[in-house]
Amino acid sequence: MILKSTGILIFLIILLSCSSSTQLTDIYVDKNFAAEELKKVLVLGIAKEDWKKKVYENEFRSELRKHNIEVLTAWQELPKGEELTKETFEKYFKDQNVDAVLVAIAAGESTEETLYSGGTSHVYMGFYGFYFSTAAVFYSPGYLSEEKIVHMKTNLYETGEGKIIWSAKSQSYEPKNTKEVIQTVSRDVVDELYLAGFVK
Repeated sequence: MILKSTGILIFLIILLSCSSSTQLTDIYVDKNFAAEELKKVLVLGIAKEDWKKKVYENEFRSELRKHNIEVLTAWQELPKGEELTKETFEKYFKDQNVDAVLVAIAAGESTEETLYSGGTSHVYMGFYGFYFSTAAVFYSPGYLSEEKIVHMKTNLYETGEGKIIWSAKSQSYEPKNTKEVIQTVSRDVVDELYLAGFVK
């Protein structure tokens, strides 16, 4: 019974570890610009696949609009089939009165392996409970869990001098698909922008 319970516990740990989740890390906020409310933002996705850029931009647009931000997307606004220069962006920002540009970057994928040992030990058990649960650690095979991790980076720049005023990295564990990653990251990023005072 103890071995069976231990196996069930390990199975639940593995199941939880493989569930989808997203974490934001390395959050940077320029204190000189914090609490400066943004009015108009251009969202620019950077990825190898054009469809992924479009999904990035559309999802961030949806989240920012919830905070009454006027949002422009690069796939709709910027010229296609030509090289974009500094002058191209400067003219566009000035002509459109854009406050900031939010850049969502695909940063690749990785895998992480975790070995879960069979069994647990409990010092204050009786002999039988202690022996069988402890023995399980040494005699039961380990359980190897492999997680897929999708990485993204999001930067926010003010358009006056092109300075970065906010940034964060994200790690999404075992996502169902690309759209789920981008939906979650865009929501979490905009929540952080709200906390920093960039959106209301």
